[in-house]
Amino acid sequence: MTTPERRSRLLEVLEKRQPDLTVVLERLRNPHNISAILRSCDAVGIQYVHIVEESGVIALSRSVSRGSAQWLDISFYDDSLKCFRNLKDQGFKIYVTSVNPRARDFREVDYTCPCAVVVGKELEGVSQEALEESDECIVIPMVGFVQSFNVSVATAIILYEAYRQRERAGMYSRARLATEEKERILARWLML
Repeated sequence: MTTPERRSRLLEVLEKRQPDLTVVLERLRNPHNISAILRSCDAVGIQYVHIVEESGVIALSRSVSRGSAQWLDISFYDDSLKCFRNLKDQGFKIYVTSVNPRARDFREVDYTCPCAVVVGKELEGVSQEALEESDECIVIPMVGFVQSFNVSVATAIILYEAYRQRERAGMYSRARLATEEKERILARWLML
């Protein structure tokens, strides 16, 4: 039996969910990185996450994820192009993280529009398909000897810029999920 307090908390979280902000994890392998990214997604109100992984299976670190995956709707794809085309068909812009000459400072793109932040495999980064399908390549500026953050840290930094822009635009002050979708998610959450 769900207490009124628990139901109230679930509804409070649902009211802040951002259905048009998402993350794509392209062939990540490290359970700690995947778990940390899922935790960051929940923290900024992302509901839908897309994972490109041929096996359709991911390993999570319970100590890192703190159960955050259970609150998210995760879609699996065996092919990056299928994922990107699905998102583009829904009107999403594709922002790919990449250290390359055409990449823009991640703070200079608009996260208030429907957008997907794509992060790639540890060490190798995103695929060529991701670069070709992207609307923007984004990068976090560095002034030290290293060229990039750990993928989970970079994702959190980018998501908090998205959060900042969306909060400033008032996107967290009104419910953004459709009523039917909110009811579907609430019913699932009440079962947890």
